[in-house]
Amino acid sequence: MVPLARALAEAGHETAFATARDYCERVEQSGFRTFPVGLETPRRGEELDRTLRELETVPPLQRQRFGFRRIFAELLAPATIGDLVRVVRQWEPELLIHDPTELAGPLAATIAGIPYANHSFGHLFDGAVVRNGAEAIAPLWNEWGKQAPEAAGLYQYLYLDICPPSLQFPHISEITVAQKLQPVPFDAAPGEVLPSWFDSLSDAPVVYVTLGTVFNRLDALFRQILEGLRDQHLNVIVTVGSTVDPAALGPQPDNVHIERYIPQTLLFPRCDVVVSHGGSGTTLAALGHGLPLLTIPQGADQFRNAERCATAGVGRSLMPTDVSPDAIAFHVSALLADAAYRRNAARVQREIQTMPSPADVVGRLEELVATSVRAQLPRP
Repeated sequence: MVPLARALAEAGHETAFATARDYCERVEQSGFRTFPVGLETPRRGEELDRTLRELETVPPLQRQRFGFRRIFAELLAPATIGDLVRVVRQWEPELLIHDPTELAGPLAATIAGIPYANHSFGHLFDGAVVRNGAEAIAPLWNEWGKQAPEAAGLYQYLYLDICPPSLQFPHISEITVAQKLQPVPFDAAPGEVLPSWFDSLSDAPVVYVTLGTVFNRLDALFRQILEGLRDQHLNVIVTVGSTVDPAALGPQPDNVHIERYIPQTLLFPRCDVVVSHGGSGTTLAALGHGLPLLTIPQGADQFRNAERCATAGVGRSLMPTDVSPDAIAFHVSALLADAAYRRNAARVQREIQTMPSPADVVGRLEELVATSVRAQLPRP
């Protein structure tokens, strides 16, 4: 969301972020005002760990529907709405922009009588997933004296679609308020650089491994990936996240480097292949640099991302039941050997580059505010 927020600021609009208290400092380093809302990392982590254990008992293709309802509708939205309503009432914004899993946003905006925009982070959610989440969030709307809209309000005013056409699902045509928006990667704070060891890497291909910010707790999967890749003629770079100790994965050979965090915007220009859980952020960022992917989906939207990447010819995938060190080594070798994956990834990269930029979309947001005056909206 930072590129769009910056574009709004450059157009003269005041912008701020509402996020967990322990993320506020990170956001402020990028120059934005912040408001603390919702659960902080320790409590959120405990709940996510509990949900991940439950997810292991759910059939893979049902995990997104289960997780969306349990995490975002039943856990995070009720924990966020009170704080968010206070922020909106005190700061009095004219527009609220939320992501598709931040289900408290549409309710807080409705309570304040302002329009809101849904800023996507990947492909359009499956209709059954949204309906299941909307059913779970409806009682929260009722508690605040509001009637729950269709689809939890996700497509009420404006849907900012950052998914390139090759990865998007056909039912995007049913979203009449969809507006394409170029996904511009952002994850580096001012002054951040690559680790000092990066300049001493060998001339072997560079493979980057990440399991994102939730599924990075799956250390057994990290171990399988490392076992499959560390003895190959590769430079293997792994990031495990702020809550995982790199030392927990044990000693590694010189061609393997494990860090808590490296900004992908600095790393991807030097990579050849990305191995990940198939999170939308990592997937789009990799394709924005024309990089093929090996996707090992675990939950959320990751199985559908894996499916779309395979259909577009930009990567390969391994289902959880098929993962082994040998399989991982085989698929990475295939991605490096077959130039078609790189060509197809470059094609999607060009699609991304031709999508409307954040600056191009500012006018659409201004129009939304101008035509959605308070008198035309349901009164709080």
